[in-house]
Amino acid sequence: MSTLVTLSEHWEGMPASFIEGALLAANICPAPLDPDTWLSVLVTAGVEEDGEVVSLNQDDKQVVLAHLEQQYHALMRNDYVLPDSLMLSMRGEHAQAFAEGFLAVWPYVEPHWHEVTLNDGSRRMLSALVTSMLLLHDEAGTLAQMKEVGIDVEPGQYMEQLDLMIQEVAKAADEAQQGTHGAHQVNPFKSIGRNDPCPCGSGAKFKKCCGR
Repeated sequence: MSTLVTLSEHWEGMPASFIEGALLAANICPAPLDPDTWLSVLVTAGVEEDGEVVSLNQDDKQVVLAHLEQQYHALMRNDYVLPDSLMLSMRGEHAQAFAEGFLAVWPYVEPHWHEVTLNDGSRRMLSALVTSMLLLHDEAGTLAQMKEVGIDVEPGQYMEQLDLMIQEVAKAADEAQQGTHGAHQVNPFKSIGRNDPCPCGSGAKFKKCCGR
């Protein structure tokens, strides 16, 4: 079962549910995405004041990036599921924050999807995932906009398939990276020594854990 990131008591950024959605958007990018380009979103929610650049302190950054890797590996194992605490079936504030986090990072990810060739099934799944996030974030507004262009949808159908959408889009993103770079994503552990603590937070050495 997936769990939300555990933040320090001094954390002053967005809530864990927001971060989960933001990391998911980053993890379904079909091309390498430098975390430093979007990490400030976790504090500002994408709202920058007077061009001020907000950065995470090193401890918070390490915790967030470790959770990013945990989520990534769960996606690659096809066993990522949305944390129960998001209460997606109830469409509560946690689910809304999750969608808000996804949509805050999505502008950094979307241009890369325009640069890859997708089959019709993957393209529809990607579109359905983004639509699901829009519905979670603002159901009434999204339904009204869709109705204006002649599209009638049942939000419940999207929510029921959300886990599947996430897995399929993550798979398509990984396949796109393989085609572009000839490898199974960019190695996220290239700076980790074999005897260093594993960044997933297990407490074991890297070579005994994710580095096997």
